Amino acid sequence: MTSTGPILIRGGLTVDIDSGTAETRDILVEGGTIKAVGAPGAIEAPGADLFDATDMLVIPGLVNGHTHGHMSLHKGVADKWTLEASLTNAPWLAGRRDPDIMYASALLTGAEMLMKGCTACFDLVYEFPRPTVEGFFAVARGYADAGIRAVLSPMISDISLFRAIPGLLDALPEELRRQVDGEIDGRPTLDAVRDIIARRHELPDGITLALSPTIPHHCSERFLMQCAGLAADNGLTIHMHVAESRLQAVAAQKLWGKSPIAYLAERGVLGENFIAAHAVWLDDSDLDLIARHGASIAHIPASNLRLGAGFAFIRPMLERGIDVALATDGANSSDALDMLRVMRLASYVSHIQTGPREDWLGASEVLKLATAGGQKLTGRPNAGRIAPGAPADLAMLDLTAIDFIPLNDPVNQLVTSADGANVTDVLVDGRFALRDRVLTSQACRDLGARVKDARLRLAAASGDLKALSTALEPHVVAYAQSLAGEPLPVNRYLAGRGDPHA
Repeated sequence: MTSTGPILIRGGLTVDIDSGTAETRDILVEGGTIKAVGAPGAIEAPGADLFDATDMLVIPGLVNGHTHGHMSLHKGVADKWTLEASLTNAPWLAGRRDPDIMYASALLTGAEMLMKGCTACFDLVYEFPRPTVEGFFAVARGYADAGIRAVLSPMISDISLFRAIPGLLDALPEELRRQVDGEIDGRPTLDAVRDIIARRHELPDGITLALSPTIPHHCSERFLMQCAGLAADNGLTIHMHVAESRLQAVAAQKLWGKSPIAYLAERGVLGENFIAAHAVWLDDSDLDLIARHGASIAHIPASNLRLGAGFAFIRPMLERGIDVALATDGANSSDALDMLRVMRLASYVSHIQTGPREDWLGASEVLKLATAGGQKLTGRPNAGRIAPGAPADLAMLDLTAIDFIPLNDPVNQLVTSADGANVTDVLVDGRFALRDRVLTSQACRDLGARVKDARLRLAAASGDLKALSTALEPHVVAYAQSLAGEPLPVNRYLAGRGDPHA
C-alpha cells in the first residue's frame, strides 16, 4: 500500500468527530498522513494535486470492527437463520476453498467496503477444516489488491458445534449423530497458525495479524490457553465471539456455572488485547470485568437483529469507558457490508430499550464508534480523526445526493439518512482507492467474472457438506429452542408471543 504524492483537498465540509460538527476546511495529505487542516485557502502546497471537495462531506474512513470475508460469496443465502442455523451451515459456507476462491472472496469484500466508505476492517478468516498458509496469504493479497487496510485473524477451534452445546449431540437422530460425532485434533490447527505467524513479515503493507479462537465453549481449555500463549508470545490481539446468542450464554452456565466473560477472566485471557464480538448476553458484572481488564467490544447490530440474537446494551459499556467499535459481520448475516447502515441500526436499536432517552446513542456518538472506536481494534489508536498527524484514510460523500437535501445537520443525516451509494471517493494511506465512484485497483476490473467463477467452483466442491448441513439444521434449531426457557440474569429480547420471560 504505497502513498502517492501530496494531495490538497479543497473546500469539503469536514467532520470533527469529537464535536460532532462539520465546517468547510482544506486538508493537505502527504506521505499517507494528514499534514495540515485549515480554513479554505489557508494552506499553501505548491505542486500538490488539487482535489475539489466542494459539495462533499469529508469524514474519517469508516472502520469495520468485525467481519468474515469468506461469507461474501453467500449474500442472500440465509432467510430465517438463527445463529445456530448459521453455524450448522458453516462447513459448506466456508467450503472446500482453494486459494483462488479465497482471494476472490476477500477481493470482493474489500471492494464492497471501500465503495461504502470503509477504509479498514478486522476479518476473522475461516478456512475449513483448518487454516493453511496458502489460503491465509491469498486472503491477505485479496484485501491488499483491493486497496483496504485489514487485520486478519485465523478463526479456529477444537470442539465442534455439536459437542460444544451440552446435550445437542444426543438430540440428533442416530444417523446424523454418527456423521458429526468426531473429535477434532487441535494440534494441526495450531501448527498451521504457528506457520502463519512465522511468515507474518511477508504480509502485504496494510495487512496485519491477530488470532481468533472462535467461541469460548468451542475451544477446550487446553486449546484456549495455547491460543492465549501464542497471542501473548507474538503480541497478537485475540478476537472472539462472546455471548452472541442466548444459547451461548446458557451453554456457558451449563458447562462452567458462570458467564463466558467470567470464565475467560479467570483464565487470564481478558486483557487490553482482547476483543469480545457481539457481547449481547452479558450483565453488569461482565461489563465490569471487561472494563477492569481494558478489553474492547465489537458491536454488531445488523447481525444481531438478522440472526435473532437480541440487542446489546451499549450505554453501560460506554459509561464504563470500554472501547466499542461498530461492525457489519459477514455478508451472510448482515447481507450488505455497509457501515453507514450499521450506524443507523446502532442508533435505532438503542432507542427501543427501556430507560431514559439519555441512554440512546446520538448521531455524533455513533459516528465516533464507526471511526475512532474501531481504530484501537485495528491497532491504530491515533487514527479515526481528521487532524494533523492522523493517517490519511478519508471518505467523501455527495452532498447533492437526495439524502442530504435539505442540508440541516450533516452528521445527523450521515447517520440517519445516508448509505453507501452516497460515497464518491475514498483515500487509504493517502491514495485514492475509490475515485468518482470507481475502484482504482486493476484487480477489481474483472471482479464480477472472477467472483461468479469462484462461487460456482465452491458450490461444486461443497455439495455434500451442504446436504449434511441442511439435514442437521432443523434438529439444531429445535434443540436451541428447547432451551429458550433456561433462566439467565439478563434478557436481550423484546417480549413476544410465547416468551417465557415476558
